Amino acid sequence: MIFCEILCYSITLNASEFTNMDDNLSECKLITNCTFQTWKVDDSEKAFNELIQIIENTPRLEIIKTEKYYIHAIATSRIMKFIDDIEIKNLNKDNIFLVKSSSRLGIYDLGVNKRRVNTLRFRLIDIYD
Repeated sequence: MIFCEILCYSITLNASEFTNMDDNLSECKLITNCTFQTWKVDDSEKAFNELIQIIENTPRLEIIKTEKYYIHAIATSRIMKFIDDIEIKNLNKDNIFLVKSSSRLGIYDLGVNKRRVNTLRFRLIDIYD
């Protein structure tokens, strides 16, 4: 019974529960199943639109919420169907992105979130080269 409550609750969280939209993204609660990076870009508006396109064209990634300076997407694992949250906050005035990817379940992700964020960054860099 307790396992079901934990499992069901974590899957049904709303996108608004993940970030404080007035400030920055929340820090990782566990560093073993979450990664948080800061990216410096030349043109934040162009890069933000490109990130939306990259996410929309990536298998098993789905955008849940998009606002002017914020993206919340989920990634679903291929076999076990685990859900990870990806948040991107555009600090437009500084041309900086805050990027966070975290697992909803478990305490260790085998480096999946870090690889996912690095892949997004490299795909964004490839567009500019």
